Amino acid sequence: MLSIPAVDNNKVISCTAPIQLDDLKKYFTDKSLNFHINYTDSVLQDKKLLVYLSNLGVPCDIILSDTFSFEERSNLLNQYMTLPLIIDVPILNLAASLIIFKAKGYNIEDAYPHPYFSEQEVNTFLIDYDNTVQKWIKFLDSCAIYAQKCIPELNSKEFLTGGVEIISDREYVGYSIVKLFSLSFFFNNYYKKPLGPLAYFELQFEDYMFQGKNLYFYFASKNNILLPLLRILGQDNNHDK
Repeated sequence: MLSIPAVDNNKVISCTAPIQLDDLKKYFTDKSLNFHINYTDSVLQDKKLLVYLSNLGVPCDIILSDTFSFEERSNLLNQYMTLPLIIDVPILNLAASLIIFKAKGYNIEDAYPHPYFSEQEVNTFLIDYDNTVQKWIKFLDSCAIYAQKCIPELNSKEFLTGGVEIISDREYVGYSIVKLFSLSFFFNNYYKKPLGPLAYFELQFEDYMFQGKNLYFYFASKNNILLPLLRILGQDNNHDK
């Protein structure tokens, strides 16, 4: 399922948060650098750290110690999944995908190298944070509607909203959900499973609410297999008219 590129350790700066100015200067001189933030030793933690990293916008990951408890990891991931911010932290993006794929019925045993949770912990998270998980699944399933909206020949709001719930809640899901679309294995696997009840997410589908960008900016990644198929369908429909 996975294809995760290795990180060049020669391009990693190990640090704490907030990141020292001298280390930030190194990044602005060499944009290929990546920050690995020692969570335990950082002054900024939990929500404050996630907000800081979202605002800073530099490539980074969080390094957690082996003593970081399940409750602490769960709280951190739930914050990531609910905050109205885009937080580009690979360990949390992969952790969110781990949860979502398990919830969709995939066998995750041995699927992830160095998983954020054990399978038993995943099951506990699914119970403890069911509301968060179900909202993510409903949004991701509903992106099948958004995929049609991306095709000019299929982009009729009357057609797209016919018979489905219309949701106008800007914070229905945390904005970092769009980072799933960057994972090489996401599209090839997620949409193979049956979809649940769909909705038209009016604000997410129409506004520029993701750090000033629209959903298409993230959704139309090189990994998206839905859009090429729908473009062919759209062209066929256009020829039939």
